[in-house]
Amino acid sequence: MTEKNETRVDAEISAALSRDDTRLGDVWRGKAAGKSADEIAADLGVQTSNFVWNATRIARAITTGDMPSSPSMIRSALSGTKTFFSRHKDILSDEAQKTLVNRIRQLETMSENEEAVEIEDKQVRESAVATLNLNIPGIYVYTLPHYYRHPVLPSDGDSFTARTLMKVGMAENKVIKRFRKQERNTSLPEDPWLLRVYACNGDVYQTEQAIHRLLRAADHRQSEGRSAGTEWFITSLRFLDEVAKQKQMETVYRIDEATALSEQ
Repeated sequence: MTEKNETRVDAEISAALSRDDTRLGDVWRGKAAGKSADEIAADLGVQTSNFVWNATRIARAITTGDMPSSPSMIRSALSGTKTFFSRHKDILSDEAQKTLVNRIRQLETMSENEEAVEIEDKQVRESAVATLNLNIPGIYVYTLPHYYRHPVLPSDGDSFTARTLMKVGMAENKVIKRFRKQERNTSLPEDPWLLRVYACNGDVYQTEQAIHRLLRAADHRQSEGRSAGTEWFITSLRFLDEVAKQKQMETVYRIDEATALSEQ
């Protein structure tokens, strides 16, 4: 394809994204209007704006073929591009369809890079080390790397909305010490990834129980096996962040800040 044709095809794909009725399209239109991440989040009624960077990075992969480098973003871009292609293929030209298929194949190949996965795993663990001095009462959320990389209910590009198995627990003091104790659980098939730490000023036990009730009420299914822990839920970081906001808890650790390191 000539450079002129590439420019035309990318413009066609961008035009389709500007008409997209998902969160990805909302962010694309907000950025085109010159709005900040916080302004876009406010327009969409979302308490935090981290998803805007995530969606913008996915949009770059879709519209220009500028691919991310971190495995987490590669997986998000792959999911987002597949979903975008499925929604818009009927209105796209043959050239635009072929371009998107090639980008999907490229992302699929990149997602199988074991070296990049190992680097990501190291970054996540090094980032979590910085929380060792968080001797505070609070709520912690963790999952296993496999669950994080392969959600039970994938998103359409906004990785914060993907649902997967997460453990939501609490510690009345030294929340990280409690997580480290869980981390050494020999019955786990993988070393867990710390996803969130929310600082809690009130009764931590009552707060944890309230969060569990909200998760069950939202049908974010709880583990029911006789030998399964009762603190495991199929939920999303978006839901948990919103609950924490409503409970007036400060988010003092986020995994997305760790997995974005290689994109800086």
